[in-house]
Amino acid sequence: MTRRIRLVLTFMILCTIWIGLLLAVLSFGDIKLNVVEVMKSLFGLSRDFTTNFVVWQLRFPGLLASIITGGELAVSGLILQILTHNSLADSSILGINAGASLGVVIAMFVSAAVGLHLMSSWLLLAALIGGLTSSGLLMLVGRQQSAIKILLAGVALTAVLNGIILMLELEMNQFDFDKVLVWLNGSFWNLGMPFLTIQLLFGIGLIILVILMVPALNGLTLGSRGAYGIGVNVKMAGNVLMGVAILCATGAVLVGGAISFVGLMAPNIARKLVGQRVTYLLPTSWLLGCCIMMLAQFVATNAFGKTALPVGLVVSAVTMPYFIYLLFSERVD
Repeated sequence: MTRRIRLVLTFMILCTIWIGLLLAVLSFGDIKLNVVEVMKSLFGLSRDFTTNFVVWQLRFPGLLASIITGGELAVSGLILQILTHNSLADSSILGINAGASLGVVIAMFVSAAVGLHLMSSWLLLAALIGGLTSSGLLMLVGRQQSAIKILLAGVALTAVLNGIILMLELEMNQFDFDKVLVWLNGSFWNLGMPFLTIQLLFGIGLIILVILMVPALNGLTLGSRGAYGIGVNVKMAGNVLMGVAILCATGAVLVGGAISFVGLMAPNIARKLVGQRVTYLLPTSWLLGCCIMMLAQFVATNAFGKTALPVGLVVSAVTMPYFIYLLFSERVD
């Protein structure tokens, strides 16, 4: 079997899994729907009021949130792994997710103290500032060009930021504390279509930018010297791509809360399937990130009957064993 045929088969299988999970999320739950009717509803051909209502009003927003979150985390993780030359890099491990979460928690804490209602755009700005601050601190360590030091610094930074978040939570009233606690466990806290539409467009814009920079990403996989050798402006490309990775992570945090390890797991599995070439690695990582989140959404809403679990808890249960496997199998210098 030639490499081209293997790649085509891999994409076909992943797309089939993606579609199957999409239909499963929309079909199963408290109200079980016929898969054929669900497909008709998606194409606007169903006249069944119940099916249309359940699909579009109850389940589609959660599905869309899963796709946005999984795709952005996977793309962010892929970029961070290429930039740091570290297969264990992920926005949740390097402290970016914790920084974005802290930014949102601070904004919610201050708004509750002064009696203001924050719009989604302000929360996005707060998440962005938090993510940029934490990544800036991490980049100070990154100057030493040591993958293991960057990884350990990210773990330490995450612990410190989570400690600050906990202190702020303890000062909140019961209502805000419960809301923040659920959100930090990984929950789609805002499933309004206007909010999700904005986040979808934001994510599409970032992914288009990454696609335009695929040649630079391919060069960076060769290392700094190799990238210079083929004409890549390493400093500029690195800064732009780091900014895109932070934006993807903060956008995912804003939609799905503090969800961990999707950005670690998806790119590593993608490499085993399609190799190191970013042209194939990027779409494969995106598909896998979406599949992981849709699978978690399906399990969270169906595994325990009428009790829905936070999606972030299911993701952690699925991805943590793989992280431990990578930790012991990958060589980190």
